[in-house]
Amino acid sequence: MEMELDRISNLPSDVTEKILSHLPVRDAVRTSVLSTEWRYKSAMLPRLVFDAKSISTQHQTFANVVDHVLLSHIGPLYKFKIVTHISFRDMDRWILHLSRNSIKEFILENLGVQRYKVPSSMFSCQDLTYLKLYTCLLQPPSTFTGFKSLKRLRIADVSLTDDVLENMIVHCPLLERLSVEWCDGFSQLNINAPNLQVLRFMGDFEDINILNTSNLVDVYIYKQDEFVQRRGPCRYCNLLKFFAELPNIHRLDMNHLFTKYLAVGSLPEKLPKPCVHLQFLSVSVCIDDVKHIITFLCLLRMSPALEELEVYALCHQNYKAEVGKVNSWVDENQSCSFTQLRHVKIHCNFAVDLIRFLLISSPALETMTIYHQSTIPPAGYDLAKKLLSFRHASLNLEIILTDLRGGSILISEM
Repeated sequence: MEMELDRISNLPSDVTEKILSHLPVRDAVRTSVLSTEWRYKSAMLPRLVFDAKSISTQHQTFANVVDHVLLSHIGPLYKFKIVTHISFRDMDRWILHLSRNSIKEFILENLGVQRYKVPSSMFSCQDLTYLKLYTCLLQPPSTFTGFKSLKRLRIADVSLTDDVLENMIVHCPLLERLSVEWCDGFSQLNINAPNLQVLRFMGDFEDINILNTSNLVDVYIYKQDEFVQRRGPCRYCNLLKFFAELPNIHRLDMNHLFTKYLAVGSLPEKLPKPCVHLQFLSVSVCIDDVKHIITFLCLLRMSPALEELEVYALCHQNYKAEVGKVNSWVDENQSCSFTQLRHVKIHCNFAVDLIRFLLISSPALETMTIYHQSTIPPAGYDLAKKLLSFRHASLNLEIILTDLRGGSILISEM
């Protein structure tokens, strides 16, 4: 009887590599006992991931498994990812080993409470294209001149100073994506990156300067703490300063504390350089704060190509006292027209005047979804009746009222 062909062993090398890359490390290593053909396949994997799912520590320690895999590895190693409560001494040893290879992607998610100080050997990995660090302390050596090939940098819960981040950005000339999440040590956030396309920032700063970023198209900023003006009245306009270097922005997402930051200074009626490519805007607005509303209006006026708008309308206790000012603002700006705006989402309970303003200013509007905090009956029906009485510019419009429990009312053919 003729022996059946070993179809798996005869697969092309790129196919077996893909199969092994989808297996946990422990299972990939076990394939070495299948046959002589498979003996070294797992040792040649260019991408290694070590986490609780990929390693069984019943018979060996986590560190022993990583040591064994790294020491037996053959050929280039492009990606190394580790997610665990790391031993700092072990991690130092592994990074030193990786620095002697052409590592391109390095991901370290430290699950411990204490921040891990990244060793100097990490900064000699000049082939890095992607670097991700969680819960670390970042202090590059004085000899560090940047990661010349780095395109993506993501840091979270990392301790570093203004100068360290600024120097890293400046000395990574190919950087395209930057994410900074809940890091400390900032006062002045300076970003100078000519190739940057995507910026994500969550945390706090006193001031932000974005320079030489004509390629930046996607920005998300979540400011953590209230803006505190420490140097008396501010003569310059934060709104103008922020958008001066964003001529090609397509998407902008920001919370109300960043809106408050943009509202500092003497606000113009509209920006001198409109963002002609901005298509998506998500913004939080205090609708009882006239300066917030004027800032919001400036953002809309500077966005002639805006197609999608999401508004989180916030309200403080003095809304009733300010409602007259808000109504006046809406009436004064009825001549505004947002000709490309097609989809609007509003999260609110009190933003009736804002809804009225958008209805009369958006001739191409197709859908308006209102997330209402009250249960649908009777508050939702009362709002629906009010909406039916509003004048609107669009001839083909659906309005959907949705409450927190998932109930909804559809108002069509208004």
